[in-house]
Amino acid sequence: MRSVADHAGVSHQTVSRVVNGDPTVTDMVRERVVASMSALGYRPSAGGRAMARGRTEVVGLVIPHDPGFAFGNDHLIRMMTGAEQELAARGYGMLLSTREASKDPASAYRRFDRRRLVDGLIVEGGAGTDALPHLVELGYPVVVIGYTDDELPMVHPDDQGGAYAVAQHLLALGHRRIGLVNGPLENGLAIAARLRGVHRAFADARIEPDPELMVHGDFTFESGHAAAQRLMTRPDPPTAVFAFNDAMALGVVRWLREHGRSVPGDVSVAGFDDTSAAVLGETPLTSVALQSVDLGRRAAQILVDQLDGKDPHNGETIMAGRLIVRASTAPPSAAAAD
Repeated sequence: MRSVADHAGVSHQTVSRVVNGDPTVTDMVRERVVASMSALGYRPSAGGRAMARGRTEVVGLVIPHDPGFAFGNDHLIRMMTGAEQELAARGYGMLLSTREASKDPASAYRRFDRRRLVDGLIVEGGAGTDALPHLVELGYPVVVIGYTDDELPMVHPDDQGGAYAVAQHLLALGHRRIGLVNGPLENGLAIAARLRGVHRAFADARIEPDPELMVHGDFTFESGHAAAQRLMTRPDPPTAVFAFNDAMALGVVRWLREHGRSVPGDVSVAGFDDTSAAVLGETPLTSVALQSVDLGRRAAQILVDQLDGKDPHNGETIMAGRLIVRASTAPPSAAAAD
């Protein structure tokens, strides 16, 4: 630090103030010090800088514990990537923790609080939110992704708008008997929003949906396969199936092919999330692409702004999705439409 001070012609205290982001340093002095640091190849210690500020400069990210959900889920991985990129750009590290929503509410958070390892938290709603009031009481700034809470900043995808777009697309193709495969209760808010989107599309088309054509899944390929069995063996089966994620939609496609049905010739199939698997099969899947990277990035922006003393953002940020129409959806065949 002294060599930087000598090179810039300032005191080492001034260099320290620049490194620690002291707003009282003039732009001219700051630029001179930064230029000297660059010329000398000086990199300030992140640990020392954080200690001087009384902060860790680390943000905790809490995600669901289930490895099959967390690390086989493109949406979640992209969201994590966006958060990490934004945090790194703002000078923060990221500490990942997993939590089973059904277990002890504070299980994923104790490691953070025991030694005050992080300055704030980003919590993915699927990890469970019942411990959030405890975190707020401890003084942690928190941003929640994919969950609604009137007391905390929220960032989530437009589940209702995305589902509306899928249902509207299928209705516009001429489908009237549309099977729905919804998701697990742990994702209840997202599932409810997607159902509202579907019902709104039916209402706009002045068509009454058939409640017998809605079955439950758990976001796995296997549950989509089982749902197709229940839907397609009905006396009046659907001409299209909308599964609330891509894994279940691909399970539906597998069942249809195993039973001699073509997609989309006999049955159209659509999913949600636009995972990488959506385009890997024989028939690329119509789906809804979420702004997953931007979702994580925006959550990180809101949290770091709070940590940096900017006006808190306590409202709701909704990130629109985009319908991607692929080969798995088409108008119903004449025989199926009768």
